[in-house]
Amino acid sequence: MKKSKWLVLLLVVTLIASLTLTACGGNDEDTSSDAKIEDKTDDSAKDQDEDKKEEDTNKEEEKKEEAKAPEGFTTDTASLSKDILAKEQVLSVNLGEEPPCLDPQVSTDGTSSTILNDTLEGLIRMDHTGEVKKGSGMAIDWTLSDDKTVYTFKLREANWSDGTPVTAHDFEYSWKRIMDPELASDYAFMTYDIKNSEAFYKGEITDPSQIGVKALDDHTLEVTLGKPNPTFLSKLQHSTFFPSRKDMVEELGNKYASEADLVPSNGPFKVAEWKHESKVILEKNPEYWDADSVILDKINFHIIKNSNSVVGMYKTGELDYIGVPQQFIDEYIDELQLIPQAFSVYRTFNNEHKYLKNKKLRNAFARAIDQTKIYETMDKGLSQAAYGWVPTGIAGYDGKTFREIAGKKLFKDVGTGYSKEDLDKLYNEALEELGATTEEISDGLRVMTGQTDSALKYVQIYQQMLESNLGVKVTIEQNTWKVRLDKQASGDFEITTGSGWIGDYNDAMTFMDLMMSDNPQNRARWSNAEYDRLVQSAMDTFDAKKRVDSMIEAEKILIDDMPVHPYEFNVSRLLERPYVKNIVRLPLQVTSGKKWAYILKH
Repeated sequence: MKKSKWLVLLLVVTLIASLTLTACGGNDEDTSSDAKIEDKTDDSAKDQDEDKKEEDTNKEEEKKEEAKAPEGFTTDTASLSKDILAKEQVLSVNLGEEPPCLDPQVSTDGTSSTILNDTLEGLIRMDHTGEVKKGSGMAIDWTLSDDKTVYTFKLREANWSDGTPVTAHDFEYSWKRIMDPELASDYAFMTYDIKNSEAFYKGEITDPSQIGVKALDDHTLEVTLGKPNPTFLSKLQHSTFFPSRKDMVEELGNKYASEADLVPSNGPFKVAEWKHESKVILEKNPEYWDADSVILDKINFHIIKNSNSVVGMYKTGELDYIGVPQQFIDEYIDELQLIPQAFSVYRTFNNEHKYLKNKKLRNAFARAIDQTKIYETMDKGLSQAAYGWVPTGIAGYDGKTFREIAGKKLFKDVGTGYSKEDLDKLYNEALEELGATTEEISDGLRVMTGQTDSALKYVQIYQQMLESNLGVKVTIEQNTWKVRLDKQASGDFEITTGSGWIGDYNDAMTFMDLMMSDNPQNRARWSNAEYDRLVQSAMDTFDAKKRVDSMIEAEKILIDDMPVHPYEFNVSRLLERPYVKNIVRLPLQVTSGKKWAYILKH
């Protein structure tokens, strides 16, 4: 960040210098007047000619400077020279999966979030710095009361894509909508900072006017928290807090945001076409308040699940950037961009299953997998095997990250020092406690994963290791992302692999509260009173050390019980055309923001 500021300063100084030179050279008209009075000599004519050449050179250099792409990221895209931009501003990428839901108050997945971040505008919009800035989104300004519980947001003049004004009433409606128990949103817990939100969601109060969200007028939103929370503003980048259209929700019901013409937009782009399981096309939204900063005219999101097809389309120029599948790492190893993400990948055990309810069996399943070997062989060591719940990079205290304070390895598996003897002992104790045999454990035991060939390869290794190290045989079940979400929500699964949680804000709480007993996103259906107490204790204090230390103790309980098996801290392996510029890629919240993106001439 300091480097980018230095580069901007350097460019400013360079620009001022070039303007000064231009101004000096501009006196040539005056010189010409003087020359008419004097007798011209051959030398004076030569000097005048040299001055003219210098002026032409300066002008040419100035044009080149104007046409040069800025170094690093810029939010000042409106001033980019057209000379550097491709005539066709169309970005083509692979979405990978069908977006399950584009209703911001119902959506729970990262695929949909990619679309929502490009088509909707919340009170804030984070750029490449990841900082919360006034004026970055719908809120041009805000104030905070002395007791740090009441925010008063001033909203800008802006329209929805159909020209209807966006108002503070849209935000009040949307935020109260997610708190409505009838909607049963899995992300209602994100609003619990707001006064009476949790009580309303749980039916303890029924009057929505008691909730701490109120539109004072069309452009003023007042939000009252139950208690001060320093992370509240950063949460507002999450799609949960994006606005919805009350008139459309009431008219369309469950069909809201389910088709291209039913998806409203107040963001940089709007949904122009949605061919389910095939593609989603976004177009620039001319009604967007900052439309001058949006350079892209169109984004083509393809939905391609076959890795060979994805790489083939990149090779032929049909895709502008891709996540590189495992089997192509060697081919592109020198071109990869590795982008760390605050993203835990894990296997979810159904803790209500007749066998998987046993803590020792879950631990045996986790410890029987040589996760380090998988990533060394499959990913050439580019991915990071996980032995804790909270990923690297999440803030802690005293200048250290949470992971540095808590320790990097909270458990061992057969690849990191857990012996075969210890594994056999643990597994046999589980069988004895359950009164079951390996054959009975294996009967009907499914591992659910995605439909991509890459997902299949990883789960096949998992299948082989379970059989080799425990004798347990599992069946692989591949499903679409939407089906997997539905099955996890209904409890129709035994084990899922490839589950992932990317942080909603830069604090360990975004991972720790996920596994609390009453969190609807706790798909493992796990409950531990001491874990809940420790996480709640962290919620109730502003002391950074006490907060983190409470969560560290809670994480130890989580890992000891192993209701979920964390196995990877995700690193995005990106292959991108050099002419694609200015995409916001943060470790969390905004992983591919395209508001300021543009395509260079190539």
